Amino acid sequence: MTEETLAYCVKEKTKKPMNDAKEVTLTNGRKALQGVCSSCGTKMTKFISSKSKSNPGGENAGASTRERVVAREPETSEEPMDTPKR
Repeated sequence: MTEETLAYCVKEKTKKPMNDAKEVTLTNGRKALQGVCSSCGTKMTKFISSKSKSNPGGENAGASTRERVVAREPETSEEPMDTPKR
């Protein structure tokens, strides 16, 4: 990214400019910017919103987690679950 991005530096405990910022997708699917602190060189990560970009991939792709859970078929169980006794 060419623009200067401010992110929290854990080592200096303040917001500092991030050098070499690159947009990445984390293992849980969240988007983030990763780079290094301009003054101390510590790795920095700043989470960014993915709502502004289109998210292709299905009918519920833009839905929140709660909406995706509600959209699922309810699980039916033949027998009620027993609670463990202590």
